[in-house]
This record gives sequence, C-alpha cells and structure tokens, in this order.
Amino acid sequence: MFLYPFKTIWLKTHTERSVIADKIIQQTYLSDVGYKKIDRFTKYFYGLANENEFVLENIGNKRIPAFYEGDILGVGEETYVKIRIGALKHIRIYVLFWLLLSMGLFFWIRGLLGLDTVDSGIMYVFTGILMALLGYGCFFTWQFQRKLTSGIDFFRGLLSADRVNGNDVPAIFKR
Repeated sequence: MFLYPFKTIWLKTHTERSVIADKIIQQTYLSDVGYKKIDRFTKYFYGLANENEFVLENIGNKRIPAFYEGDILGVGEETYVKIRIGALKHIRIYVLFWLLLSMGLFFWIRGLLGLDTVDSGIMYVFTGILMALLGYGCFFTWQFQRKLTSGIDFFRGLLSADRVNGNDVPAIFKR
C-alpha cells in the first residue's frame, strides 16, 4: 500500500547467528541490563536482542526509521534475517489513526452537504482539526518513506548482508 509505513525485508548473510546477534547488541542499550552502557560503542537502539530475534527502537540515529523487529534464521554461514521496519511500534495505531480520520471526514461531508445541522463555528474548528490530522498522517508517512532506504542500508552494512527477494528464501524460514 502506498501510505503504509511498514516494510518487511529479507537479508542474506554469510555470518553465523551469534556474530549477527553480537553486532546488533553492540548497537543497542539492552532493556534487561537496566539501561546501562556496558561498552564504549555508540548506541543507536533500545530493546531486546538475542541469537534468534530482536526488537529495537531507534533512539540515536535521525536518518533511519523508528522501529525494527527481526528474526535471525539459518544454520552455519547461510543466515537469513527477516526485518520488519515500521514507523510505529504497532500497525493497530496506524489503522486507528486512519479510521478516526475517515470517520471524521464522513461526518464533515454530511455537515457540509446539509444532511446534519451543524453550527458554522463548530464546522470551522472541525475542519481545522481534520486538516491537521490529515497533514500529520501524510507527513508521518512521507518521512518514513524518506528514511526507509537509509534504514535498509544501515542494516545491510551492519550485518554485511545482501538484500534478497522473499521468493529466494527457503520455505522453511517463512512463517
């Protein structure tokens, strides 16, 4: 979908799972160590990471999207990383935002067509609120689309991986 600020990508690397997890952990304030910085590396994320999966929130890099969830799949030196990149932590927040906006537009159009009797002052305020919501949603989505490429490149460089099509991934790793 054009205005959908979530994207799933697949990366293929020739690195073992433990090394991939270590690279991600070096970039992350781990939530299970009490927000402590345990080494000298710059931290870009906050979240959870292990050899099987990671859930990260961007806190330090302004050029990449906000949320990442990933699964590290594979054996030996043929490893696939499935990354779900998102502008919001959960898709339901995005759906609720657009549902609220569409219901507001429905009632605005009914008032504009004269199907409901609405005071003109209230209509001006309601119009302003709807336009602000629409502008915020479009700006938020545009900003995600602008940052998406640099977010993908960040993880490709971090994991020394190549981006692959979902059809090239063995069926055993797809869920």
